[in-house]
Amino acid sequence: MKIRQKILFSCLAACMFLPVQAQLQIIAHRGASAYEEENSLAAFKKAFELGADAIELDIWRTTDDSLVVIHDRETQRLADRNIIIPESDAKTVRSLKLKNGEQIPFLEEALKILPKGKKIVIEIKCCWEEGRAGNVFPMLKNILLRSGRLQDAILIAFNPQRLAEAKKELPHTACYYLSGKRDAEDELLQTCKTLKLDGLNVNYGLLTPSLVKKVKEAGLELWVWTVNNAEVAEEAVKNFHVSGITTDRPDTIREALEP
Repeated sequence: MKIRQKILFSCLAACMFLPVQAQLQIIAHRGASAYEEENSLAAFKKAFELGADAIELDIWRTTDDSLVVIHDRETQRLADRNIIIPESDAKTVRSLKLKNGEQIPFLEEALKILPKGKKIVIEIKCCWEEGRAGNVFPMLKNILLRSGRLQDAILIAFNPQRLAEAKKELPHTACYYLSGKRDAEDELLQTCKTLKLDGLNVNYGLLTPSLVKKVKEAGLELWVWTVNNAEVAEEAVKNFHVSGITTDRPDTIREALEP
């Protein structure tokens, strides 16, 4: 083999083992919540119309073992009357109306409208609940398997111990640690390493060059929330190399980041 061919072969072989930068994901926060009622089916549909790569939504477990999609533990901010979600059954939850007239969705309903090739980012809002109210993972696994979308799910939570439980039940599903905790870079990274989590999902105000360096050295993905400003999004990608941006305005962020 000639020397030039040997050099070319060596370069190609080396490139095969270089880490590949994950494609940037634009994640619609509670759907396209700048335009439609948050965590509603309308918001999820709108998100994909506006070019989102994924939707993010929040789940709670009802007393009769359904997973419903809503952000708050109580419904007074979002619905026509107030109940406590983890202390209510599905029939009671479904009797409420969101501000746009929809029912509070079941997780299965969101999965049914998830287009092929898109992702669903599921925040475990009941991650601090005690007992069965906080135990969602066997149910969640079954729902994802029945829907055929297990490979499209990513789990996030502010309680890393809940994500450790998720990893036992769903070992091949990506789990990202949510945090807005300042001055805790080493702690956040150590938690991800110890619990074998796949990424860190932080408030954009936490982004620093040192955090980026530590995340990349650990082989983790780095996501940021919640970014609605085009300039902030550009900085997050160019200066901090995030691989996911959660936003209420997926169209604005998509337009800002297109070449």
